[in-house]
Amino acid sequence: MLDTKKILVVDDEPQILRVLRMSLKAHRFDVRTASDGESAIDLFRDWSPDLIITNLSMPLMNGLELCREIRKISETPIIVLSVKGEEKTKVEALDAGADDYITKPFGIDELLARVRATLRRVPNGKAKPKLKSKSAIFSSISKRIKFSSKIKKFISRRKNLNCLPIS
Repeated sequence: MLDTKKILVVDDEPQILRVLRMSLKAHRFDVRTASDGESAIDLFRDWSPDLIITNLSMPLMNGLELCREIRKISETPIIVLSVKGEEKTKVEALDAGADDYITKPFGIDELLARVRATLRRVPNGKAKPKLKSKSAIFSSISKRIKFSSKIKKFISRRKNLNCLPIS
């Protein structure tokens, strides 16, 4: 049996929250909602959703800040829903950590298709937290390691990476 995917919806408009909650639940998703970014971070930590759908313009912490905060601790996919359709805004959201961007008004069928597509790209159906140390961050999804500047300088001086000491 497939486990139910958990989706966190973040928007300060109660009507949008209600429509998205009903539509996603009708398609067998487990849905929780938050009306601002700060509440979303708390709910994210307590509930560990498989996907986040967020608006950009919200009180306390906007959607861009939410994307950045989530990216510090997790690779959980994020879809942005916003009335802002300018290319600059879309690029800013994607650069902040969003995986997709949908402009309001939107069709629920398109949103559901993007949700399914986004969830298909997550290995084993579950985004993993980033593994961090003082010198590196390992991303399990992209399979990339981001090194600190000290480690980068050390590696650039080595010709054979197989001789890196392990500690």
